[in-house]
Amino acid sequence: MSLFSAMSIARSGLDASTRRLEAAASNIANQRTTGPVPGADGATTAYRALAVRETDLPGGGVRTEIVPRSPGWTVEPGPGDPNADERGLVAAPNVDIVTETSDLLMARIGYAAAAKVMKVADDMQKTATDMFV
Repeated sequence: MSLFSAMSIARSGLDASTRRLEAAASNIANQRTTGPVPGADGATTAYRALAVRETDLPGGGVRTEIVPRSPGWTVEPGPGDPNADERGLVAAPNVDIVTETSDLLMARIGYAAAAKVMKVADDMQKTATDMFV
């Protein structure tokens, strides 16, 4: 593995951690954004929770994208909510604060690890370059 490969893989790790942070932060910020229970067409204005999809790249690293979580919302009691139906139910985001907090911590740890790999690769490159100067 070359130093360039290590830097590229670490960069994909930084990107993946950033995506995890974005998804978790959005989910936490919108955890109470309810909407009407969907009808036959399945449409609702409730916030749909997000997830991160990771795909391995040939040669190492990952590609990530933020996608809607499935299921993105659940039906919950919401008496008094302006979006509640005649039974007092609303569509609420499928967000668990404990899971989202854990995702935030994992994103932080992953980012720090990838940044350390980049620092070590940079130091190795500098050392190799200094040997010939």
